[in-house]
Amino acid sequence: MGKVSIIMPVKNAEKYLKESIQSIQNQTSDNWELLAINDHSTDSSNQILQEFSAHDSRIRLLQNIGMGIIPALQQALRLATGKFVSRMDADDIMPANRLEKMSTLLEASGPKTVVTGLVQYFSDQPVSAGYQKYQEWINQVNRTGTQWQNIYRECVIASPNWIARRSEIQEIKAFENLRYPEDYHLTLKWYQAGFKVETVPEVMLLWREHNMRTSRTSEHYAQKAFFELKIKHFIDMDLQTNHLVVWGKNPKGKLTTDILSHHGIPFLWHDLKSYRKIESLENPQIIVAVYPDPKERNQLEKYLMNLGLMPGKNWWYV
Repeated sequence: MGKVSIIMPVKNAEKYLKESIQSIQNQTSDNWELLAINDHSTDSSNQILQEFSAHDSRIRLLQNIGMGIIPALQQALRLATGKFVSRMDADDIMPANRLEKMSTLLEASGPKTVVTGLVQYFSDQPVSAGYQKYQEWINQVNRTGTQWQNIYRECVIASPNWIARRSEIQEIKAFENLRYPEDYHLTLKWYQAGFKVETVPEVMLLWREHNMRTSRTSEHYAQKAFFELKIKHFIDMDLQTNHLVVWGKNPKGKLTTDILSHHGIPFLWHDLKSYRKIESLENPQIIVAVYPDPKERNQLEKYLMNLGLMPGKNWWYV
């Protein structure tokens, strides 16, 4: 298998860092390098990384010359030497066969491919219902290969759970001009560049849930940031009609319409009680800002399909 360059930004991760690195050292494949970028940690993270790098030549300790995850990713990619690039977070755990399984699938796949796998949340405390629901959703999306149909609902590829060819990452300038939330922006770049997604149908990431995760503590990962990113990319990549409809007069619908208005995009805004108004429109595109329970969702999707409207082309959940 080709060598894998694993990029791991580290920020005040002393509580979990050793376990995370040990899960990399315990991989069934040993053809890897870990580029661990200390992002100005104020705890003992840097000392822990120094100890690991002193005893394992595959582990390279870098100091972030910028601030934050995005400069760390850019710096590490410039120094990576592997045929493949992967990501890891300093508080998560790799199953022992992850690099072997994901590299093997990538080797067998055609050009412009990103490989992911299933995820499993774990925690010292009970995992919240919201995270359990997201785990179920992202795993179902990846099992069924419907990533690009669902691209505007949530991030369909977990940030520490992918592998791709380094040459292709560099070719699409994947880490350049990134915006936060950077994991979602990267996934949108793969979508825009026409990548296909292949999935190892096993858990490839043990995703630690805790109150200090950056996704919980930073405004970069608030819902408004996600919507500004996703709606702007929808306008640039998929908007093809003058008959744009937003379904759902709720907070998500309000966020969506505010951003569309800011960009001067005309739209109609309906609640689901008046959804049949689309039947009078020629070639509508629909942003569905609600996600009903399974029974209602099936009815809604069947209705749209009967009108010849296809997910990922004519309508999208956000």
